Amino acid sequence: MRMIDIIEKKKLGQTLSDAELAFFVEGYTKGSIPDYQAAALCMAIRLMGMDSKETAALTMAMAASGDQSDLSRIE
Repeated sequence: MRMIDIIEKKKLGQTLSDAELAFFVEGYTKGSIPDYQAAALCMAIRLMGMDSKETAALTMAMAASGDQSDLSRIE
């Protein structure tokens, strides 16, 4: 998978898959995707929008990229 292909896909208004969004988040948080490519994807998302499935997948990938607290004991 290549970041340039993901950016181009979103620029064309196509839906990004869960795997593509996870690839982006993982690559960006690990430093293998540069800021300018992240900015290009964000601009494409801003211009073309995201559907609810893409939004949920991006949110879940972002949540999984960091430390998580177990709040299951809270009522």
